[in-house]
Amino acid sequence: MAVGLPDEGARVRHLPASDMASFVPGVGALRGRFAGPVGALRGYSDRDHYVMGETMVSVRHWTGTESKALRSAFRLSQADFAAKLGAHKRTVRYWEAGRAIRPVYQAALDTTLSKAPDEVVAAFRDWLRPTEENDVDRRQLLKVGALGAGGLATLGVADAERARWLMSGAGRPDAAAVAVIRNTLYSAMQLDDMLGSPAAQGLVIAQQQLVEAMLRDCPPALRPDVLSLHAEWTGFAGCLAWDEGEYATAARLYNLARETAHEAEDADLGAYMLCHLSQLALWQRQPRVAVDYAVAARAWVAQSIDRPLRAYVAIRAAEAAAMAGQRAACLTALDEADQDIAGLEPCHPSQSRAYFVGGALFESYRGNCLTILREAAPAAEATRRALTLIPLQYTRDRAMSLLELERSLIQLDEIAEAAAVVGDAADLTAQNRSPRLAKAIRDGRRELSPWAGSRAVRELDDRLAARDIVAV
Repeated sequence: MAVGLPDEGARVRHLPASDMASFVPGVGALRGRFAGPVGALRGYSDRDHYVMGETMVSVRHWTGTESKALRSAFRLSQADFAAKLGAHKRTVRYWEAGRAIRPVYQAALDTTLSKAPDEVVAAFRDWLRPTEENDVDRRQLLKVGALGAGGLATLGVADAERARWLMSGAGRPDAAAVAVIRNTLYSAMQLDDMLGSPAAQGLVIAQQQLVEAMLRDCPPALRPDVLSLHAEWTGFAGCLAWDEGEYATAARLYNLARETAHEAEDADLGAYMLCHLSQLALWQRQPRVAVDYAVAARAWVAQSIDRPLRAYVAIRAAEAAAMAGQRAACLTALDEADQDIAGLEPCHPSQSRAYFVGGALFESYRGNCLTILREAAPAAEATRRALTLIPLQYTRDRAMSLLELERSLIQLDEIAEAAAVVGDAADLTAQNRSPRLAKAIRDGRRELSPWAGSRAVRELDDRLAARDIVAV
């Protein structure tokens, strides 16, 4: 594993604990793959575990039947299907033998279905529904509103008529509607933080469609706000794609969000999207491209009054410079971030695009940058400070910081402790189903390959084997 892999999606969306009450219930109601606009769904038949239509399949509760049907639709062996889900082969075998599927895998299957190609979705439907039942099923019609307006009500649009109006694009949105959808965005970010990207997938699909409908008939005075909202949802969708390892999709969405932000003349949001693009370039092993994006972001925020955002842009510039081998530029950017971040703690998203910035994030990134620069001792100290500051509920953040600590410990030749912290990170995957986190843990184990025969690494292998989402 190359050092310096950033994890902004894991560390940048911290809402204060007081905002936990704003969680949106009923996310499961929007699980599934939408092959076309929600309004195009013509009907679906009810089953015990899934809802099926001509352009959509939504699984309410996955069992071995649905899991096997999806595996067959992909034409994958049990081993290959398990690898796709980040599970162990025996886990898939147990499902198909009738064992219950745990919630973390329910979410993984939801996401896999939501991203499946059209031909796979069609095959999945065929596996679940014999051909002779097709005509009968099509007559089992329910109103689209059961999924559309009713589903939007669970997302925070409580008035069914208002939800239906927003879905259709009829009428004109107002500032209150924009505020409701933006608050839903904050809830989706919180779900991603706590549970991983699969938990937020359904929210994003529905809300992007909703904001697009709002744009179709938007008063001129409100259009910049709606454009910014559309850019925010698009950028967040890019974060989820990045978490899934779909870098090309993430880049497309980030660039679309950046262009939309500029159309809205929202310089801060444009700079924030450039930060996403800089980070993505690092994951694609393009540090000099990452520097380009960071430089552009710094130009846009030079006159910004948003201190947390200025600090975050400097942090992104520091990491890009470190990966590009620009030591002096990295340390200078860290000093600038340190000055901007003085006295700051995470705030509500309405106060800053970079509301997540605080001491924990800065120490985490400083540790990562110093590890890249081969300053292992101060790097380990910084990462340990970050771990004392990250709230316990942010399991992905803590896990990624533990993996950063592993790299500095390896440089210090503290192999036993390095193996132990990888195991601690793996234990946290029970709470957060981020595909990126699972991959980072596998990469962390590979970093320890030279010491595979040591007692510490053998014990780590035992811990990893107990976590089905991690394949050593």
